[in-house]
Amino acid sequence: MKLKYIVFLFIYFNANLTVFGQLATSHKPTLDAQIAKNNDLFMTDPNKAFQMMDVLMEKAVKEHNKEAELSLLSKKTWYFIRKTDLKQALKAAQELDNKAIAYENYYWQSAAHSHLLEICSLNGLQEQAIMEFDKSMALLEKSKLPQDKINYSKAINYIKIANLYETQGNFGAAKENLIKVDEHIGKIRDKEKIRKIRFMNFTNLGAVNFELNLHDSAEYFIQKSMLLSDGATDEQSVNQFRNLLILGQVYNAKNDGLKALHFLKKAEKIEPKLATSLQEKNMLYNELMDSYKTLDSSQQANIYLHKAKDAELEYEKSKSSSLKKIINDDLLKERNYSVYIIVGFSILLLLSLAFIYRLHKKNKLLVQQETLSEKYLQDNKQTIDQETLSKLIGLLKNNDAAFMTVFHGVFPDFVNKIQSIQPNVVQTEVEFCAYMKLNLTTKEISRILNIEPKSVQAKKYRIRKKLNIPNEVDIYMWFNQL
Repeated sequence: MKLKYIVFLFIYFNANLTVFGQLATSHKPTLDAQIAKNNDLFMTDPNKAFQMMDVLMEKAVKEHNKEAELSLLSKKTWYFIRKTDLKQALKAAQELDNKAIAYENYYWQSAAHSHLLEICSLNGLQEQAIMEFDKSMALLEKSKLPQDKINYSKAINYIKIANLYETQGNFGAAKENLIKVDEHIGKIRDKEKIRKIRFMNFTNLGAVNFELNLHDSAEYFIQKSMLLSDGATDEQSVNQFRNLLILGQVYNAKNDGLKALHFLKKAEKIEPKLATSLQEKNMLYNELMDSYKTLDSSQQANIYLHKAKDAELEYEKSKSSSLKKIINDDLLKERNYSVYIIVGFSILLLLSLAFIYRLHKKNKLLVQQETLSEKYLQDNKQTIDQETLSKLIGLLKNNDAAFMTVFHGVFPDFVNKIQSIQPNVVQTEVEFCAYMKLNLTTKEISRILNIEPKSVQAKKYRIRKKLNIPNEVDIYMWFNQL
C-alpha cells in the first residue's frame, strides 16, 4: 500500500515541543519545568502525558500564564489528531483559536489554523486546507516573535501543505513544497532546530520519492534522516517509526521480504509506545502482510491482513464522522458577518438540494442496473464448474486468505487485466471484482460479507466508476467478457 500521508502530524508536535512549547520566561519556572517534562513524556507515553494536561492547564490559568495555556491547548489538539479523533481535534483547535484571539496572540492563531490545515488534509478538503495554510502564513507575518520561531513554523506549514498534495496524488507539487522548506531552514540560526526539521523533512522526501517509484532515492533520504537521529528520544519517535516503515516499503517493492521484515518488525516494536495514527498502523500491517507473503508464510500474512482491515475500518469510520463536523463547524466559516451567514446558508441549501437530486438520480440508476444484472444472471450460467465455485464460496464465507490464491488459479489473467485498466486499484477492490466474476448476486454477496445489500450496490457503483464501466453496460457481463 502506498504511503498516503507525507506528514504524519508528528511534525506539528515537534513544532509544539521546540517552537510553540517555549514559554515566556517571566512566569514561574516550576510550571515551565513541568510542561517541559510533560513534553518529553509525550515522546514515550503520549496517553499518560495527555492525562496530566488538565492539572497543568489549571496551574496555567491560576498563574495567568497565557503562553502556557495556549501551548497546552495546541498540544491537546495535536494529541487528538494523532488519535484520528478529528471531532475532538477540531473542538480543541477552535478553543485554541478563540483564546488566541482573546489574548491578541497572532502566533497561536497561526497555530490553530495550522492544525486546521492538517484536519482538512486528512478529510480531503483541498480548497479549505489551502485556505487554512494561507491564513496561518499571514498570521505568522503579523507576529512579533523572533524570526527563528517564525521561519520554523513556516517550514512546518510547507511540510503540511506538501502532505495535502501527496494525499491528492500530486507528488510533483508535494516535492516542490518540501524543497521550499529548505528556504526557511536556511534562515534559522539554532542548529538544534535545523537538525530536528531536517530529521523530519528528509523522511518526507523519502516518502515522496517512494511514491514516485524512485526507490533508491527514497532509501537515500531515509538514511540521511536516520543519520540525524539524536539519542534515544529520536530513536523512539514517530518520525523514526516512519523511517523504518518506508524502508520496509522500499524493500518490499524490491521483493526483498527478509530485509523489509527486518525494518518493519523494528517499527512494530516501537509503535505501541507512540501516538501513531490508525492509517500508519494500517500501512504497517499491510507491509508486514506483504513481507510474509514474499517469504511464503501465509499464516503470518493472514494475521496481519486482519489487523490491517480492522485498522482501516476504524480509520474510515472516524474520518467519516468527523467530516460532517468539519463542514458544519463555525470555525471554518467567516465570523460575525451576517451577510456571510446568509450567503453561506443559501449555498448550503443549494448544495443540499443538489445532493438530494443527485442521490435520487443515483438511486434510480442503481435500481435500473440491478434489474439489468438480475436478467443477465438468469440468462447466463456460471463460467466455472459447481465444485470449484462451492470451494471458492466456502473460502469466502470463512474469510480465508486462500480465496484469492484459488481464484487466481482459476482465472490467472484476471487481476493483471484489472490492474492494466486501473493501476491504483487496491486489494479489497480486486477481491470485490472477483465476486462479480463468479456471478455472485447482490444478495449472495450481502449474506457472505454480512453487510446490507445497499452497501453492496454502493461498492458496485464505485467499482464501475473506477474501472470506467459505462452505466448502460451490465457489470457482470463486463467482467465475464474481461
